[in-house]
This record gives sequence, C-alpha cells and structure tokens, in this order.
Amino acid sequence: DPGDGQPTPPTSPEPPGSSSPSSCSTRSPAPAAAPAAPPPGKERGAKKCVDRFSPEYRQRRERNNIAVRKSRDKAKRRNQEMQQKLLELSAENEKLHKKIEQLTRDLTSLRHFFKQLPSASFLQPAAGTDCR
Repeated sequence: DPGDGQPTPPTSPEPPGSSSPSSCSTRSPAPAAAPAAPPPGKERGAKKCVDRFSPEYRQRRERNNIAVRKSRDKAKRRNQEMQQKLLELSAENEKLHKKIEQLTRDLTSLRHFFKQLPSASFLQPAAGTDCR
C-alpha cells in the first residue's frame, strides 16, 4: 500500500524448480528504472538465507524461546503483583473511607454537644483575664 508511509520492497520471482529446505528470500539486483533501495535499518521485509536445520539456527531458536518464556513469565509475575497491590490498596481505601465516616459522625455529635451548652462562656475570655 503506497499510502501507508512504508516503502514497498521490490519482488523477484523464484526460478521454477528451486526448492530448498532453507527459508530464503532471494533478491535480484534491481533494474535501473526501479525505485532506490530503502535506507539501512528499514529493510524489514528482507530475510537472510537461513538453513532451518543447521545447529546454529536451532541454537538461536532455542535461546530465543527461552528468552520469550522468561519475558512472559516476568510479565505474568508483574501482573500478579499489580493485582495483589490493587487488592491491598482497595482494602486500605475502604478502611480510610470508613474512618472518614466515623470522624464525620464524631464531629457532628461534638458540634451538637457544644451547641447544647447553656452559655458559650468557654469561648470568651473572662473579664479582667489576659490570655497572652
């Protein structure tokens, strides 16, 4: 798709009768009228000739499989830790909300208590008394 911003790599048909056990995409030299090759680092579609049965390939695949497994296990552990932290914080949040409710009730009852007192003399300094 030319509109997606990615250069389209030139395709070269495989010669008839060329089948090998290796996965290989061969590229023939581009004709002069073809667009220029993409800059280095952009050649995602180009693959090297790889013999899938070579010991080096098997060793690379095995190392990659181990790394993938390790990465997925790490992500699972991180996810479980997040879930545990979520439960702990939710419980703490609920506890704090209950404490707010209790303190609000206490404040309301104290206000009611002080309004019921016959005189507010405890708020005003006595005559002749200097509180400095």
